Amino acid sequence: MKNSFKNYISLTNKVIVVSVVFLLILLIISYIFGKLVYDSSVGSEQLIKKEDVVKVFSERKDKPLDKLKNYKTEELMIQSSNNYKLESLFINSNIKTKNTIIVVHGIGSSHYEMLKIAYEYLDKSYNVLIYNQRNTGNSGGDNFTFGLYERYDLDSMVKFVKNKFPDGKLGIHGFSMGAGTAAMHTAINSESQEVDFYILDSPYSEMKDAIRMGVIEKHIPNILVNYVVACGDLYNKFKSGFWYSDVEPYKAIEKSNVPILFIHGTKDTVCNYQNSQTMYDLVKHNKKELWLIEGVEHVAGYDSDSRTYFNRIFKFIDSSIIN
Repeated sequence: MKNSFKNYISLTNKVIVVSVVFLLILLIISYIFGKLVYDSSVGSEQLIKKEDVVKVFSERKDKPLDKLKNYKTEELMIQSSNNYKLESLFINSNIKTKNTIIVVHGIGSSHYEMLKIAYEYLDKSYNVLIYNQRNTGNSGGDNFTFGLYERYDLDSMVKFVKNKFPDGKLGIHGFSMGAGTAAMHTAINSESQEVDFYILDSPYSEMKDAIRMGVIEKHIPNILVNYVVACGDLYNKFKSGFWYSDVEPYKAIEKSNVPILFIHGTKDTVCNYQNSQTMYDLVKHNKKELWLIEGVEHVAGYDSDSRTYFNRIFKFIDSSIIN
């Protein structure tokens, strides 16, 4: 009887030890996955180091910085309501105008990357404001939040422009996370009524889906995708203080009451085009358009055919705003 009891205690202890070891291993694996997801999304870094940005763009074949000399510009550090400053560049059109476009870049990009877009608008008599989103260049902020905080940074840009040109038309053109940020901002604008139209190129309808696509793109086995995303979500909550579910642009877009053009490539593997379809369907007014570009990848519409890209955009603006 005593031996049976001892054997039972011994077996119980072994089960406890094995369980503890298993849980520790699971925690370590979950931590590793969580950190990997975080480092490739919220905690990711700018592709070009801020000290190298001017050098890199000065050496590009298309010489985007040289072309800036043809315009009157203002280098600014605009105060965000998030209590940090944002590195910004206001470019005046050579034709006097009160109308302005704010161009918003995505993760890993920068305001200089948006110059090619800026010049298209400048040629059509729009002033342009480009800026480095938080955690980019000399802007403040220590991570990306996929629009959670960036929408308020964008609203500070909007306030700057409206103070400069209170009677001018104002549009926002966002790419990838910049489009997600702009989509989140539509809820703010539904009350402030300061932005006249939005151009959203390759937006995501919810942060969780964007993270999921990023995990899938790294060839994680399908059976592990939900687990890895959950690890990233938990790690992000402890590291940054918010859940993926706190960033859901599709809920903001429902409140939109100004014209919106959604642009998305059908071969986008970073953010599936169904994200734009979902948000387009949720916009309640009829001043909206969905342009799905066949065979085009993530934010590649402009590079695939710049003339067609902007012909479609200006046609949308003219029909929605001017007329």
